[in-house]
Amino acid sequence: MGELIRENGTPLYLQLADELRGQIEEGILKENEKILTEKELSAKYDVSRITVRKALEILSDEDLLTRKQGMGTFVTGKKLVRSLNTLMSFSQNCIQNGEKPGTKFLSADIVNAMPNDVKFLSLQKGEKVIRIRRLRYCNDVPVMLEENHFPRKFAFLLSEDLNQPLFSTLAAHHVIMKTGTKKIGICYARKEEAQELGVKENEALLYMRDTCSDTEGSPIYYGKNIINADRYTYILQLNVDEDEK
Repeated sequence: MGELIRENGTPLYLQLADELRGQIEEGILKENEKILTEKELSAKYDVSRITVRKALEILSDEDLLTRKQGMGTFVTGKKLVRSLNTLMSFSQNCIQNGEKPGTKFLSADIVNAMPNDVKFLSLQKGEKVIRIRRLRYCNDVPVMLEENHFPRKFAFLLSEDLNQPLFSTLAAHHVIMKTGTKKIGICYARKEEAQELGVKENEALLYMRDTCSDTEGSPIYYGKNIINADRYTYILQLNVDEDEK
């Protein structure tokens, strides 16, 4: 254990943050490991809980620690980084991050189109859609529950191996993704979602709705994804609007 030096002029909370940061970088504190409580850290390093809290806030801001209400503070696990500026599949995103993608096929069926299907897939009321549900993995860890709805003309997907990347399967049928939209919000894990993603029931998750169209502008699918926020980070690159300067 590193000693905090009271006479060197560096505030104790910065020294404690450096000490814990070093333990994370050296692997002494491992990914997803729960660290000592504020009270325990206070006693271990002989500092006030205010000092401990300020140190933990620094490391939380650096995304090295994740504080979960009612559960404690954990070393942040490695996250997939996804740019919102580029249309790519989950598998492509994993590979781009140097990770191994995986898929567990859950179900595929034909169901009545919901209002959002009618809206985003340019359907008529009463039409049917192809519904495909899959669980997506990164390095064998569940990250995303995926549900995609396709117009009936994509019924050929029902005879395909849906454990394989959908983008590649569609491309083999000369369906090329061109443009898409994403809408991101927050939801809370229901029992089934919690079990599939390995999280606690009612835990906060990312909720993403997305659409994709082909090179001719025809809609391909409308998707709903439930994402473990501890495993995923989105990045959006912004530029200053020259007209607003």
